This record gives sequence, structure tokens and C-alpha cells, in this order.
Amino acid sequence: MNWATLLPRRWEEDALFKHGLLLPLVRCHHGPGGNAIRQLGSMTLTNSFRLMPRGGISSKTAQTMLALAALLFCILGLSDSRANAQENPPSEVGASEQPLQAWLPVPLISDKSGIAFALLQEHTSVFSSNNDIDVKYRIKDVGVTGGIMSSIRSASEVAPGALPDVALIRRRDFTPTQARQYLYSMETLFSSALISDLGIALEFGQIPQDGGTALYGLPYFFEVLHAVSTQPLSDAGLGVRFDDVLSRGATLLFPAARSTGLNQTFYLQYLAASGSTSRNDVVAIDEGALFAVLEFYEQLVKQDLIPIDVLSYQTPADYRPDFIGDTALAKVAVFGSTEYLSMLDQHDIELFPSNIPTANGESLATRDGWLWVIITPDQTRQTLAARFLEWMTEPAFHAEFAKALYQLPTQPAILRDSLPENVDHQFFEDLLYKGILPLPESEGGSAPRIMQEALARVLHGEVSAASATRQVMNQFGDR
Repeated sequence: MNWATLLPRRWEEDALFKHGLLLPLVRCHHGPGGNAIRQLGSMTLTNSFRLMPRGGISSKTAQTMLALAALLFCILGLSDSRANAQENPPSEVGASEQPLQAWLPVPLISDKSGIAFALLQEHTSVFSSNNDIDVKYRIKDVGVTGGIMSSIRSASEVAPGALPDVALIRRRDFTPTQARQYLYSMETLFSSALISDLGIALEFGQIPQDGGTALYGLPYFFEVLHAVSTQPLSDAGLGVRFDDVLSRGATLLFPAARSTGLNQTFYLQYLAASGSTSRNDVVAIDEGALFAVLEFYEQLVKQDLIPIDVLSYQTPADYRPDFIGDTALAKVAVFGSTEYLSMLDQHDIELFPSNIPTANGESLATRDGWLWVIITPDQTRQTLAARFLEWMTEPAFHAEFAKALYQLPTQPAILRDSLPENVDHQFFEDLLYKGILPLPESEGGSAPRIMQEALARVLHGEVSAASATRQVMNQFGDR
């Protein structure tokens, strides 16, 4: 058979509609098979001719062929739309209508029965009313399996729908790697007024990125490590020196234990003695600075001014009862600002905050704390989350919330309002300004571990400070 006759495009269109053969596809167009009618419509409107057998075909055959074609396209369209629905499942509730999910850490709010959570609920209810959206809080542990960061890491892979929109996490869990993998940038989400109010605190929530920095965490609370004494150890305005502790016969309590690396108290004292800071995640050892600090601990041991079980102290909670049990004795202990503020509130005692004792009295402190992070990948909900976080930083509430939790707010202008009246706010302003990030246990190379071992030998009375320093330098020099 010779194939030559051309069937004009308009005849095809007229035939399809004349015999009602596009009706099934018209129905598909408004249902899940919408792609089918678009595909057929594209074919009939763009193909200017179709090859037909010479002499044409019968009307009945044409109807049959067109009906089969219509049915085929409808089936293909239904299949295509079913596949698309699996890849991009439709949301039954709009993104802005679903409750905003927020995770809170147990160390700050252990349950929903306290004053702090009542303040939070009251403040949140106004936000919900103004924005016509509920906020749901969930309290989760930190630093353990099933805790906040543990859940974020695991759910991101297997159950992203179980993740919250925002969470309040520890600064020590906020590493560049964690941020890039599981969190979302806040760089353009907040008002310039809030950015200005945070000032230098903004650095607390930034990570290195592409030669600059990017904001992945909204700094919310600070906590600094400092000393507290039962008696004044130095003149007003002067820092506490090693000699002040020794001359007053004050017992020193500090969390000396460390599973890996160097304890934070010794690290600060080493830096204050002109020790080398961490560079490229490696700590160098300065012989003079190391000896100066080890000699101080050697003298404490000789004068019985340090507990024999000091190396078992993991946190200030381990010696807090002993410290406040008899404040008539001269004692100096290392506490976080949270413990200090809670002791003032919960006990009728007079305490004196100071810097951690150093060789020359220099005030140094480690600055840790908490940040809000955004976890939802949905841009609409990210915008909503940012609006919620700005509401959480409303100055009057932020100051009152921080005070209820014994925390230091990250907005410098409201620090005074967040502290009890009898607390010197200038002391904390100075510490926050000079504060440095804690040395992570997994960073610093081998030097922190070697220095911790030297401290342990001196505290046990096994070696002198001079001998321990020589051993460290020999050991470190062989690496």
C-alpha cells in the first residue's frame, strides 16, 4: 500500500471533537490526568499533518483509533500524576496553618510547671493571637541519645517530618559541620534593629562560610565561668591573683576532671599566664606559662588548700553543697554564672564574684550559652519562625525570662534588668566582653591531654611543678 495522503490538522481537530472523542480527556484535564490532555492538545495543535493511507480510512475505524488514543493518553496521564504525587505529596494543611513546633532543652526548663515556662506560655499566647498560629513546645534532653541534636541528626535522614521548626541548643553543639548539615541560614531573616541590639553577641551564632561568616544561630543566653568566694580576696576593682588565694589561706574548688583534653579552669589560667591559644585546632605549649600555673597548684597541695578528691569533680554541682555549707571559712570556687545567680536567689548568704584566680589577676572567662536555630527547610515556615524568634527577643520579656532561668541575656542593653538588684552588672559586662569559647574536648591536639596529665601528677603529689613541666616539654617535643 502506498502512504501519501496528508490529513490536514484542522480535520483532525474537528474529527476529535465532532465525535466526542476528547470528552474523556476533558474530564482528565480537571483531574489527576491533566497531563494527558495537555500532551494530546500539544500533538493536535502543533502537528500540521499526519500520514494516512491513500483514500483515507472509514469513519468507524477513525472513531475506534481516536477512542483508543484518548484512552491511552488518559491512562498515561493518571500514571504520571500518581508518580508526581509520590514525589511531592500535597500538604493537607497550609504551611502557615500548621502549629509552630519548638524544642526546649531540659537544662533550662525541666518541666512545664515552673515560673519560667508560665512566662513563656503567656508571652507565646500573644504571639499566637497576633499571628493566628499555635506554638507547640516539647522539652528534650541534651547531650544524650534521643536529645535535641541527636534527634535532629537521626530524623533528618529517616523522618524529617518529625523535626521541629526551631530549637534552642547549646553553643558547644553548634559546630560549623553540624550547622551546614542540619540547620538553615538566618542571614536575611531578621530585622536590622535586632541585629543592632545583639552587637558583638552576633558572633556567637556565626560560622565560617565562603571566606566570610554566616548567621546560623540566634544568640539567646550567655553563661560565663568565673570564681565565687565566701570572703573578699582582693581590693575592689582588682582581679584575684594566685598570691591572693595563697596568702588568705582560701580553699580552691574547681571541676578538675576531664575525660579528654584539659579542664577549662586550668586552660584559662594558662592563657592568662601568656600561654599560647589554639591555632588551627592545635594548642601549643608555652613552658613558662605552664610552670607558673603548675607551681600554683603545687603550693595549694603543700598548704592543704585543695581537696584530695578534686580530680573527681566533673561539674560545680559536685562541690556546691560543701561550698555553701560553711561560708565562715575562706573558700574560692569556680562556678558558672547560672549556679552563682541561683545560689544568691535560693540561699540567704553573701557571696563575692570574681575572676578565676590567675598569675597576674587578669580577668578571663569562658563564655558558653544557648542559641535558637531553624531546622525547617520550608521557606514560608522559616519566615514564620524568624518572626517568632524576634518576638522571643522582645527586651522586657527577654530580660524577665533570663532572670527566671538564672541566665544572662545576649542583648547587652537589657543585662542590668535581668540581674538581681544586689548583683554588680558591670562585673558581668566585663567578663562577657573578655569571654572566650570553651576548649572542646575533641580539639587542641595532644597538648591539652598532656597538660591535664601533668596537673594530675602535681595534685597527687607525685612530682614537683618543675619536674612536671620538664616531662611535658620532653614529651611534647618528641611529637
